[in-house]
Amino acid sequence: MIDPHVFSQKQFELTAELGKYVFEHPEADAQLPDGAFVYFQIDGEQEFNEYSRKLADEQQQREGVPIVLVRIKGLAPPQHSRLIDPVIEPVSAVTGDSV
Repeated sequence: MIDPHVFSQKQFELTAELGKYVFEHPEADAQLPDGAFVYFQIDGEQEFNEYSRKLADEQQQREGVPIVLVRIKGLAPPQHSRLIDPVIEPVSAVTGDSV
């Protein structure tokens, strides 16, 4: 069984990524009913998938909310920072000058 803490971290990350996806593909929003419980299934992650489905089933039984399944193959590597040659300088709290 997947550790609930590990599951919740991954679920949070997937939910944030889904939000980005919907922002970039507004037509996907029509497939997400208001108040729906969204659950994810990730290729090759059986423990995650079983726990995710179990929580979705429980939510539907308790609340009767619509359920939406999002199947993914995984997550692409995160993008690198878009900052160009940043210079990071500590600043004195007293004078506001660079240290």
